[in-house]
Amino acid sequence: MPTATVTAQTRPSDQLDQLISALAAGRGGDPAVAERLAAAVARRRRPLRIQVAGRALSGRTTVLAALALLSAQETAPVDQPELPDPVLDGDLVVYVLAGAPQAADLRVLATLPPGRAIVVLNKADAVGARWGDAVVAAERHARELRVPVVPVVAALAARTRAGAVDAADLSDLRRLAVGPDVPSLLAAELFIGAGSDQDARRRLIARWDLYGVDCALTALRADPDLSSAALIQILHSASGVDPLHRLVHRRYEQVEAVRGGELIDELVRLAARAIPGDGGRARDLIEHYLAGDEALWAGLCAGLACPEVAHLAAGYPAPAPADADEALSRATRWRAVVSSDMPPAARRAALRVHNGYIRAWERMSSAGL
Repeated sequence: MPTATVTAQTRPSDQLDQLISALAAGRGGDPAVAERLAAAVARRRRPLRIQVAGRALSGRTTVLAALALLSAQETAPVDQPELPDPVLDGDLVVYVLAGAPQAADLRVLATLPPGRAIVVLNKADAVGARWGDAVVAAERHARELRVPVVPVVAALAARTRAGAVDAADLSDLRRLAVGPDVPSLLAAELFIGAGSDQDARRRLIARWDLYGVDCALTALRADPDLSSAALIQILHSASGVDPLHRLVHRRYEQVEAVRGGELIDELVRLAARAIPGDGGRARDLIEHYLAGDEALWAGLCAGLACPEVAHLAAGYPAPAPADADEALSRATRWRAVVSSDMPPAARRAALRVHNGYIRAWERMSSAGL
């Protein structure tokens, strides 16, 4: 009878495929289990869907361009007259605000599952008089919405991703930064003014917006010899898009981890439902896989991403421990969490984390060899 070869050296993408093949070639109810497992694995391997949503004129298209995510899709506007709101069923939803959340924003965000939404406070340069005002507003909205809120100037972020400060722009910016007449940056019209270099100033506004020009002039006043590459990096940082990128990436990993946990749950259910004594080996094969490194690691990552206990791992620089001592220390801590008074879902997540770190300790210390 064919058996599944499940070893630590086998590539992760092969282990489940080999398990499915072994079940499909088995006897009794094994082929039916193989069919259900193949469907679950196909769902697990489906690429994550990221949606960029928000009301009209909030800057959804610009945020999408600033993020430059191939898997992201812009939805129809929220709260359009006589039209239904878009269906926000993506694995991750990036919701764009252009100011304080309105009733329609609150209504839509309330329908999103915890951990699958990120809010962008776009056009942050228009919030208050300085960047700190936008940060304070984002923190206030985050408390109200119970969702992370990141202030961003998406228009500048998109420009720094797609373009560069060319020689002509750099020359004009240096001239304006160190010249005797300091241009007004209160409004685009005041900056353009009525001087002889109106065309140059108008071109700068068209390419970098008032906020970008203001940031560039501030940087060049501090260091007139900044290169084009250095200036574009400063403008990119000033857009606020890097914290958004990091948050999207972190949430992406968390959603991936949760999906891995869902597959482990399905495997546990399939093993429990397998009928012993019908000539098949479904239960033995699945339990052998669940006891392996890949399944234990997937369970660990899923446990760390569980909303009920994720805060307990906030200080970890990475899911993987640095060495055997750290693995054992983490396992001990999570064993204490398992023993505490927690809801069943949280206790199951903590147990998976504990078991995963025990296996990591065994591998790193050679105790499991």
